[in-house]
Amino acid sequence: MKRSTLRLGIFGLLILASASSWGCGGASTNTVPANTKPVVETKPSKATFLAVGDIMLSRGVARLIDREGELAPFNSLAGVFRSTDFNFGNLETPVSGNDSRIGKGLVFNTRKKDVEGLVQFNFKIVGLANNHALDQGVAGLRHTMAFLPGKGIEYVGVGESPEEAWKGKIVTANGVKIGFIAASYSSYNDGGTGRNPFVARIEDVELMRNSIASLRNEGCQFVVVAMHAGIEYTRRPHQPQIDFGHAAIDNGADMVIGAHPHWIQTIENYRGKYIFYSLGNFIFDQRKPDTMEGLMLKISVAHDGGVNVEKTARLEQVELLPVIVERFGAPRSTTAAESAAIVRKIGVTDPILLPK
Repeated sequence: MKRSTLRLGIFGLLILASASSWGCGGASTNTVPANTKPVVETKPSKATFLAVGDIMLSRGVARLIDREGELAPFNSLAGVFRSTDFNFGNLETPVSGNDSRIGKGLVFNTRKKDVEGLVQFNFKIVGLANNHALDQGVAGLRHTMAFLPGKGIEYVGVGESPEEAWKGKIVTANGVKIGFIAASYSSYNDGGTGRNPFVARIEDVELMRNSIASLRNEGCQFVVVAMHAGIEYTRRPHQPQIDFGHAAIDNGADMVIGAHPHWIQTIENYRGKYIFYSLGNFIFDQRKPDTMEGLMLKISVAHDGGVNVEKTARLEQVELLPVIVERFGAPRSTTAAESAAIVRKIGVTDPILLPK
């Protein structure tokens, strides 16, 4: 009995030793230290998007739509819109739910049917932080915030509180996550004197800093801050634009894109990042020569891929595409001579901007 018991004990130890070196399925396992990161390989990828200036679908633009159809303001540039992964612009009008057409004045409203061009031509996100956000009151703004996502268009720059207005949104294209934030010098069309909780304001730098950090925490790889500010009908930015643009870059933004002056304004490379102080008008019914010129930016953002790389993307290039706005709100591409003349006004000779 003692010899038999000894044999069984040895046999049991052998079984235990075998079990410790084999998994439940009979395959050997390699222990990975708890603090070792898993190997993750990311493939190279690139996203291209278009950024445009002020889009106003009221007044004379609404009359153009009534004559020629909802796509009339966009049709001349259909090929450009469809050459990108998505498009972005400053929508300087509420979509209030009131479908009456406004003929003149500085209080704008867009009929629901008139946003069809944005839908058809791949505007996945728009900035609403501008001095016309509340042209149709709080109810009109709330209708805009409810209506646009239902059409597949996200928005930034407005909300029910300052924190919500500053909340960024991410558009993912080809695996690249691009974040957007928007802010305005003014909450009303009153020169910036009145404040409310609904529109992100450029003086709230701390809220901007928090918003950029939140986007990064969500995995955003490239952050664009849209700025609605400046003195109308001027070529150079004034100090609040410069201060905000610099603050955005200092707090982690990769690019700043401006609107509001209705003219194109100069471009700055600040700490290796581009600040486009104003892209001018894009779809607007103004008729003075400089208000009929605008810039589109065709922006390419790339991720080189690799093993366990940081989740950041780099600017590959920006192509400046000037436009001329005709027929009270229909932008068209320019000839080589027209393009050169337009960008020369802001001191640019090469329409391709590379990282510096």
